[in-house]
Amino acid sequence: MRWVRRSSRREALRDLLLWALLCLPAVLAPVVPPWWEPSDGWAAWAAVAGAVGLGGAVLVSRRAPLVGMLIVLAAGSWNVGEGLATVRLWRLDGLVTLGPLNGFTPAIVVLSWLTGRRAARSRPAALAFTAILGTATALTLVTSCGPRPDPATSRFWFPLLSGILLSALLPWGVGRLRWQRVEQRAREQSLIVGQAQLHERNRIAQDMHDSLGHDLALIALRAAALEMAPDLAEQHRRAAGELREAAADTTERLRTVIGVLREGERAPLTPPRESVAELVERARESGVRVELTGEESLRDRTACRVVQEALTNATKHAPGSPVTVQVLRTSDEITVTVTNRAAPAPPGRPRGGLGLIGLHERVRLAGGTFTSGWTGAGFRVVARFPPEAFPRETEDLSQKNGAT
Repeated sequence: MRWVRRSSRREALRDLLLWALLCLPAVLAPVVPPWWEPSDGWAAWAAVAGAVGLGGAVLVSRRAPLVGMLIVLAAGSWNVGEGLATVRLWRLDGLVTLGPLNGFTPAIVVLSWLTGRRAARSRPAALAFTAILGTATALTLVTSCGPRPDPATSRFWFPLLSGILLSALLPWGVGRLRWQRVEQRAREQSLIVGQAQLHERNRIAQDMHDSLGHDLALIALRAAALEMAPDLAEQHRRAAGELREAAADTTERLRTVIGVLREGERAPLTPPRESVAELVERARESGVRVELTGEESLRDRTACRVVQEALTNATKHAPGSPVTVQVLRTSDEITVTVTNRAAPAPPGRPRGGLGLIGLHERVRLAGGTFTSGWTGAGFRVVARFPPEAFPRETEDLSQKNGAT
């Protein structure tokens, strides 16, 4: 809720600043029709009316950008006497103004660009431009026909057409191209995030396959030991053999089902046995300056995955910088904090890629929360998640079978 309020305040301040900037030329050069004489005293009232009209146009430009553009376009059409250039056209009396300029021209350009940039659909604006240009073109042709063209053709309709094309339609087209590029980048980013999440789910499926396959292998091993026991009755030996075959068949079905998600070759049926301390030690042997505190002997797949990816990012984006790994464990939560004491990245440089997205998905699926970003101490990754359901039971079972 605070973020929403803060964002709305920023938008209001930006709109206020935009209104003040657009009011400056409208007040200095108020749009007064050419048939109003300066002695009439309408210039001051025209400046006030222009400022009020600009305020209304900017106010509605976020929710209804097309309405704001049409307001300033109508107001800017009052005076088309001054322009970028003047030409003499065939059969028309006097010079024709091209690209009219007045106090509302900057507002027309800016709000037309914002309309193309903000509007989700281009059809309403395209229809509005078609109607305006079609009407103006028809009236221009009608008034310019005949043995003696109407003077309004060269004084109003031709300047109006050129003004709409240059001051409104062209900026709107540029803003529309900008909107399409932003939408394309958003779609590409969404695809990248989806691919990273799918990749991380594949890794989780592989871990599940390895762990469950290992447990089933232990069950089959124990059943085989019972089947070969000399003091066991025949019916019990037969039941133990059926249990061993069922465990083997279940292992094969598990390999078939989860193996579809694998991207490479199948891994052996052994669960991850590496602890956080062993993972950090391998990083030290590779030349990474890393310090580990807390639960060093923790054996948790999610914790090891977070530490591994964070160390990979540290060596990739800030080689040689020291890294601190802290692992804390309570009865219902594991907290992994990895801090890379490096300088912040330049503004144009990306701050994380598929690795952080995959970690976020992994921790989320584990029922935890994941945050990352720059702090005063460097780039920090913090993951909080519940411990695995049966890590110690599996370890104890493996040790007992190894002893047997």
